[in-house]
Amino acid sequence: MCAHAVRPTPDPILDAIRKHLQQQYALHQRGALFWTAYQGLQLELVRGHPLDHERLCNAMADIAEDLGAVERAQLIGHANASSTSR
Repeated sequence: MCAHAVRPTPDPILDAIRKHLQQQYALHQRGALFWTAYQGLQLELVRGHPLDHERLCNAMADIAEDLGAVERAQLIGHANASSTSR
């Protein structure tokens, strides 16, 4: 049995980002164009929600992990800041 990190319920703010990242990952996998899109979306997210940036950036990292873009997502501001606990 595998222990997975407990994830919060999906955030409506992230719905469009999740869809866009899914499309980019389907096109580019782990390539530079995927990460360019990821960084651009993250920048927009931080600018639009500066008081909630830590949670939202971590949620984006979780999305990247779920897609398979990274084996373990790097999280910020957590006691387990090094990676998710999958």
